[in-house]
Amino acid sequence: MAERLIYLPLGGAGEIGMNAYVYGYGHAGRERLILVDLGVSFGDMDSSPGIDLIMPDLTWLEQNRDRLDAIFITHGHEDHIGAVPYFAGDLGVPLYATPFTADLVARKLEEAGLLGKVELNIIPEDHGEIEIGPFTITYLPLAHSIAEGNALLIDTPHGRIFHTGDWK
Repeated sequence: MAERLIYLPLGGAGEIGMNAYVYGYGHAGRERLILVDLGVSFGDMDSSPGIDLIMPDLTWLEQNRDRLDAIFITHGHEDHIGAVPYFAGDLGVPLYATPFTADLVARKLEEAGLLGKVELNIIPEDHGEIEIGPFTITYLPLAHSIAEGNALLIDTPHGRIFHTGDWK
C-alpha cells in the first residue's frame, strides 16, 4: 500500500470562519497529521439566533488524535484561534505560532486555565523551519489586516503545499 497525502477541511472551506484544516501523510488510516488553525465562526440573528460561537466539527480528528502531531496557527483572528481554548487541551499536541499570535493564544489559554498545560511554541521572527513527522513547515509573512499574518509552506514527501491562511 502506497503512502498518500491527505487534506481534510474540518471547517473554513466554503464558509467564513471555523478555520481548521488537517493535512496528513502516510499509509491509509495511519497518516501522521497536522492541523492548521483552530477557529470559530460567529452566529447571527438570521441563521443562528441565540448562538454566539460556532465550532468546527472535530469528531474525526478527536477519533484520530493519536496520529495528530501539532497545530499550526497562521494568524490571530478569531476565525483562526477562537476554538483553541475549547479543543487544544483535549487534543494534547503542541501549538506553533509567531510571537504576536502566540501572545493572543496564550491569553486565551490562560483564561481557560490551560496556560502551562498546553505546549505553545513561538516561531522566531526569522520564521525558520519546523520538522514534524513527515512535514517541514515554514512560516511565510503575508500582508493582512492583523499583525504577523502568515502563509505556511508545508513540504511533504509528495510535494509542497502552499497554505495561505485567509488569502485563497
